[in-house]
Amino acid sequence: MINAIYDLIMAIEGGRRRRALLDEKLDELLIHTQTHFANEERLMLEANFPPYAMHRNAHNLFLEELQAAVSDWKQEQAIGPIDQFMRFTLPRWMKDHISTMDYVTAGYLANQRRN
Repeated sequence: MINAIYDLIMAIEGGRRRRALLDEKLDELLIHTQTHFANEERLMLEANFPPYAMHRNAHNLFLEELQAAVSDWKQEQAIGPIDQFMRFTLPRWMKDHISTMDYVTAGYLANQRRN
């Protein structure tokens, strides 16, 4: 999904008319992210994960950033900001979040399942 969005951004930067398709793919990314976070948060709640609120807050803050980036794209149709978000902000956030919060959460959930 992310690679398809990159490809659309490159096509738009190259002058091809793909703006409506980019809108659609960004909406799909937003829905996918919301669903993924909701499932992860459900697992944390079921396991009584102690830092649940902190982890959920990180999700909420990122969702706000993603929603703002998508909204800005739809209103302004300026490719630069959404390109920067998809190339830099999203990958950096994912790397940091997965290597810290998700790593700890996965270990806790795996331990809970063993007990």
